[in-house]
Amino acid sequence: MPEDARRLVGTPQLLPRNPAEEVAFKKNLIRSFPQACIRNVSVVAHVDHGKTTLSDAMLRFSNLLPADGATGTFTDRLKVEKERGITIKAQTCSVLLTVRETGTQYLVNLIDTPGHVDFQYEVSRSLCASEGAALLVDVRQGVEAQTMAQFYAALEQNLTILPVLTKMDSVMSDAEVEKTLLQLEDSTGLLSREVILTSAKSKRGIEQLFQHIIDKVPPPCGREGFSDMKQLPAMHPGSADRKKVEKELVPLRALLFDCWTSESSGMADGAASAPVSTASSVSSGTAPASGGQSVAKDGIYGLIRVMDGTVTPGTTVTFFHSGKKHEVREVGIIHPTLHPTAALTAGMVGFVFFPGLLKKDVFIGDTLCTLPTRKHTMRVVATGPPATASRTKPATAAETASSDDASGSGSSSVVEPIPGFKTVQPVVFAGFYPDEGVYITQLREAVDLLCVNDPSVTVEQLQCPALGPGLQLGFLGFLHMQVFKERLLMEFGQAVLVTPPQVQYMYVEQHGDPDDPAQRKPVSVSNWRWPHEGVGAYLEPFVTATVLTPSEYLNEINSAALSAFRGEMQEMRVIDGARTLVRYRMPLADLARGFFSTVKSSSHGYATLEYDDLTYMTADLVKMDIVINKAHISALSTICLRHEANTHARRIIGSLKEKLLRSSVDLPLQALVGSKIIARETVKAYRKDVTAKIHAGDISRKQKKWNDQKKGKERMARRSVGTVTLDQSVLAAALGATTAR
Repeated sequence: MPEDARRLVGTPQLLPRNPAEEVAFKKNLIRSFPQACIRNVSVVAHVDHGKTTLSDAMLRFSNLLPADGATGTFTDRLKVEKERGITIKAQTCSVLLTVRETGTQYLVNLIDTPGHVDFQYEVSRSLCASEGAALLVDVRQGVEAQTMAQFYAALEQNLTILPVLTKMDSVMSDAEVEKTLLQLEDSTGLLSREVILTSAKSKRGIEQLFQHIIDKVPPPCGREGFSDMKQLPAMHPGSADRKKVEKELVPLRALLFDCWTSESSGMADGAASAPVSTASSVSSGTAPASGGQSVAKDGIYGLIRVMDGTVTPGTTVTFFHSGKKHEVREVGIIHPTLHPTAALTAGMVGFVFFPGLLKKDVFIGDTLCTLPTRKHTMRVVATGPPATASRTKPATAAETASSDDASGSGSSSVVEPIPGFKTVQPVVFAGFYPDEGVYITQLREAVDLLCVNDPSVTVEQLQCPALGPGLQLGFLGFLHMQVFKERLLMEFGQAVLVTPPQVQYMYVEQHGDPDDPAQRKPVSVSNWRWPHEGVGAYLEPFVTATVLTPSEYLNEINSAALSAFRGEMQEMRVIDGARTLVRYRMPLADLARGFFSTVKSSSHGYATLEYDDLTYMTADLVKMDIVINKAHISALSTICLRHEANTHARRIIGSLKEKLLRSSVDLPLQALVGSKIIARETVKAYRKDVTAKIHAGDISRKQKKWNDQKKGKERMARRSVGTVTLDQSVLAAALGATTAR
C-alpha cells in the first residue's frame, strides 16, 4: 500500500453532532448558514460498488442513524429498491459537523446517486447541484463502465472529484489495492496518493472522507442577501430605510433538480421531532419508514439548490420556464427526515413545498426566481424545456446582465436562468394498457404522479383496437421500464399490460411530396386503402443513431447495426485513440426494438447511444389480418413491413394456438396479407370416445359411430363460424404483452 495512502489514517479531527443537541441544532438553522461552511457533494459509483452502504455509514458517523444499523439501508427507501437491492432514486441528506480545533460548524449536503446506467439522469441532476463528487471504486472490482461514465459526467460539470476505494475490509493483500490504485490512476488521471481508503463495515476512512470534503471541495459562491421584503420586518412604504433595503435585495435564483408529491411514493413530511429510528419519508422517491408518523399534504415538493438570495415560507417565486408565480408554504432541509427551517440561503440544498401547484407547471431543471423590484426583469425565452446547456464552470455566482434603458436614465438587471442539465432521450419504448379492473383515467393519473418524481419518462396517448386506450411510454433502459412498471403496481395498485413499442407510419396521396410534413397523414388499420387507391407512398420514421464506443467493441456493434437492425453507416471517426464515434441511419422501430440493449451488452456497458433528426422515408407496408374460425378479428389486424409480415404472422398465430381453449370443433387460425394466407395453425377439437362401450363385434360397428361423430362435427362447425370469444388475456398475448402483477 502506498505510504501516501497510509497517511490518510490519522487523528480524528471532526466532531459529529450529538443526538442530544437536536433542539440547539434546529435553532442554529434559523440563522443564515455562511457559504464558506457549506459543502455540496454527490456520491457516484458503478452499480454494487458500495455507494449506498458507505453513505449510510457516513450518516451513522454523524449520529443521524443508529450505530447498530437498526434502520437497515436508509438511503434505499422504495420497496422496489429493497427488493432489487439497487438504488433507483437519488437521496439527499444534510449533515452537521464541527472541527475540533476551531469549533467551526460545517453543513455537508450529501446526495447518494444510483449506479445503474438506466438511472444516469438522476446522477446528472444531482451533479448540477454540487461542487464536488466522491467517485467510489470497489477495491476488488476495480474501474468499470459506470465508473468512467460518472467520472466524465463530473468533469463536464467542472466538479472537484474525490477518488475513494470502498470495501477495504475485503482486501486479501496490499498488491490487490495497488493494482486498483494503478488502474484508477491510468483511467482517470487521479493520483494514487489522493485516493481515500474506506470500509463501511469497519468504519474505516469515514472521518477522513468527511475531512477531504471539507478541505478540498470548494464552497458555494452565490450572492447572499434577502430576496423579498416579506423576509424583513415591516417598514413604512416611503421610508428611507425601506428604499435602502430594496436596493440591496438579491433576486432569488434556485435550481429545481427533483420533485415529488404527497401521493407519489407516499411522500409526506414527518414531524420535526420524530425520532430517527421511526422517521417518516424524507426525500424524492421515498416511502415512509415503518412506524413513522406523517401528514399528507396536497401539493408538490421541490428539491432545490439555492444559487443566490434567500427563500422563506411566504416567498412568492416565479418559475422561469412558465413565468407563473407560486407562493412557498414551507422550506427546510432533509436531516434525514423533512425538517422545516426558517429559510434556505445561498449555497444550501433543501426542499420547498408549493400547495396547489399543478403537475403540468413543474419542469425539472427549471430556475426558481424572485423579481423583488421594478428594475429586475426576466430574460424572455421561447416556450420549451428549461435551459439545458452543460456548465463550463460551476453555476454558483449570480450572473446578472445590466444594460441602459432607452432613455439612458437608468439601468435594469436581467435575471438569467441557471444552466440546467442535458435533456435525455428515451431509448426503450412500450405500450402501457390498463389491465382488467383498471380504468385509463386512473392509470394516467398514476403515471402523471410518478412522472413528477421521474421526469425522464416520456408519455404519449395510444389507441389499440384490441386493448383500447393506453399510453406509450419512453424509458432510459429495460431496467428503468421494469422499475416503473413495478412502482405503478406497488405504490398505486395499477396492474398494466405492457406491449412492444409502436411507431406511427404515414402516407401521402398520389402526386404528393413525402418531404412535406403538411402532406403526410397517419396511416392506421381503419383508414388502410386496398389496393392502395390514391396512395402515393407509405412512409416509415427514421432517425440518426450516434454510438460512442471503445474501439475494441466496434466490430460487434457495427455488425449488429447493419444486419439485425437495418442500419446504414453514415460516419465513423476515432475520437481519442481509444474511442470511436459511429453514426447510423436507422428505422425508429428497429432502434426501439432493442438496438440500445445490443449496444450496451456488446460493449459491456461502456458505449453510449443518442439519436436525433427524425425523418420519414418510403416503405413497403402491408396490412395483415387475423382470421379465426373463418371470421376476421379486426382487433388483431396490424400494419407492418412486407418483409416482416411472415415473422409477425407466425408469432401471433402461434400465441393464439397456445392461449385459445379447445372446443368441440376444430378452430382454424390464419394470417392473411390481402387474400394470401401466410401462416396457418389449427386448434384441435376435443374428441369424445364414442366407441368406449363397444367391446366386441365387427369393426363396422365402430366405423358407424365414427362416421356419425364426423357428420355431427361438420354440422357444429357450420353453425359455429365466427362465434369465437376472445378475452383480454388472449388478445394481450397475441400482441406480445406482459402483465405486471
